[in-house]
Amino acid sequence: MIIPVLTAVLIALVFSPQGDIQKNVMIHIAILDRDDDLLSGLLRSISNQGQAAENLKLHFVDTEEQGIKLVEKRKVSAFVLLPENLTVDLLEGTATALTLYKNPAEAILPTIVEEGLNIVCIGVSQALNLLQPEIKSIRKMVKQDKMPEPIEVASVASSSVQRLRTIEPYLLPPLIQFETINASDYVQSANQDQEKMEDPNR
Repeated sequence: MIIPVLTAVLIALVFSPQGDIQKNVMIHIAILDRDDDLLSGLLRSISNQGQAAENLKLHFVDTEEQGIKLVEKRKVSAFVLLPENLTVDLLEGTATALTLYKNPAEAILPTIVEEGLNIVCIGVSQALNLLQPEIKSIRKMVKQDKMPEPIEVASVASSSVQRLRTIEPYLLPPLIQFETINASDYVQSANQDQEKMEDPNR
């Protein structure tokens, strides 16, 4: 029962801008990229951006056996396998799946990887539902041997902005916001005070 609680606490500490522990936590993940396309390239870039660059270390392998061996030798907390045609299948609306091997010798870090991967999958799925035509156009431009025409880039950008405006009411500002406060600054609501007065056992 305590593992989910500890996981949530550790996630908060690792990725909190004010958490000193974030400098001491490094999650090692083995990756086998059988897709080698646009979306898997985006996943590859996650470890080089923002807070992830300080807390994630990706080890790219050539075979599934190499990835499993890193898990068995406790060199990584998890091993993620990106299947062939991942990008194409997602763009065509075909169900696909990522494979995750978790290091059984660790309890917390593999769980963080699993939860993070779930968030990525949900985010990619929803983004594709919203921006599928634009992503297809971007992928086509990336595959070209020449620079895309300015009008092509402008068209994709304009279309993307128009689609994103449909979800603007939910994102700006976000419907759900998180705020961290010190325990000493916590002020109970009037309803909680009333409940205490009505229940003498509290």
